[in-house]
Amino acid sequence: MPNKPVHSVKSNEGLNSPKRPSRKVRRVVLSLLAVMLLGIIIFSLVPSPITPAKWIAPTGPSFKEPGPWQQNNKLSSAELVTDAPKSPEFITFDKEGTLYTGDSDGKIYKVGFDADGNPQEAQVFADTKGTPNGLKFDANGDLIVTDIQKGLLSINPSGSIEVLADQVDGKPIYLANELDIAQDGSIYFSDTSNYGKVTFKEIAENKPHGRLLKYDPMTKQTTVLLEGLYFANGVALSADEDFVLVAESYHYQLTRYWLKGTKKGTSDIFAENLAGFPDNITRDEHGQFWVGIFTTRISFVDQMHRSPWLAGTMAKLPESLLSGASAPAKHGLAAVFSPQGELIESWHDPEGSLYGVTTAVSHNGYLYIGTAPGGSQGLHRVLLTK
Repeated sequence: MPNKPVHSVKSNEGLNSPKRPSRKVRRVVLSLLAVMLLGIIIFSLVPSPITPAKWIAPTGPSFKEPGPWQQNNKLSSAELVTDAPKSPEFITFDKEGTLYTGDSDGKIYKVGFDADGNPQEAQVFADTKGTPNGLKFDANGDLIVTDIQKGLLSINPSGSIEVLADQVDGKPIYLANELDIAQDGSIYFSDTSNYGKVTFKEIAENKPHGRLLKYDPMTKQTTVLLEGLYFANGVALSADEDFVLVAESYHYQLTRYWLKGTKKGTSDIFAENLAGFPDNITRDEHGQFWVGIFTTRISFVDQMHRSPWLAGTMAKLPESLLSGASAPAKHGLAAVFSPQGELIESWHDPEGSLYGVTTAVSHNGYLYIGTAPGGSQGLHRVLLTK
């Protein structure tokens, strides 16, 4: 057999041999690597905007083990009441049974029901031009509102708005969040954080910036009852009004402030190691407390609290990159506690059709569910016989 032509072999070798990157390409790659390295060095040298506190969070309850936290599907069959408010943070009812709820765009809606209990079309009742969260009617029929941007407001039946309080002790009320009203007209409400907004930096810092406040309608004065709360959130009075609860979302607990008796003026823990971030608290006709759980535990957050260095480093990142780290898990959850602080049961939607739960309100045989931005949209309800 004749030998293959030499030029043929050389031709194949030329086709199969890899091309070496040109000098220009190598220079570009090296330049990019140098820029990345420089960026990492600069990022590591930039001081963190916070000084985080170390905290070893307790291990959260299991949804698999038998007990009141055990997973179920009691919220999974929730029906839509109205989709007019996209994020109905809180829910309340007037004496006639009309439902009221706010939305993050400032509008407050009202929803009537027909004789069979079917919801009617939602109508705009008022617009605070802020972010209304807590709502409750006082004895005069005025709707009292805690607005994140505006403070404590009063809205009369015609929709006219009056600012009751936006300062306390000469300083701003930074983030008025939730409220409850006593029989004497006193308004108890939370000032969530002096950050003035919900931010990942506060979660990472893990320091208490929240307060529990009281507004006296007779003197028109606002006082601070309790300071040093970890993201003060939902507020609810006991049936006898001997204490008021405030949720500390970032430490998974409910704190009790005593209004009467030998413990008056002191506070203690009402319920701790909840299975997520407690949001709003409402009391039903049996004196039990319903708590919306905005999200179940976020393992990364608990791990971050163990390492101040990691928390400080994360806080240096742009807020837009961190929103996903604290987004609610797609697992709807609410819990009900006895007047003594014992967990009675929990209500779940593990499929996540309903999630980001802020409020659970028991009314006329239904449990009405509110949500906040980041969660599912619209106002829902589920039968309490589940």
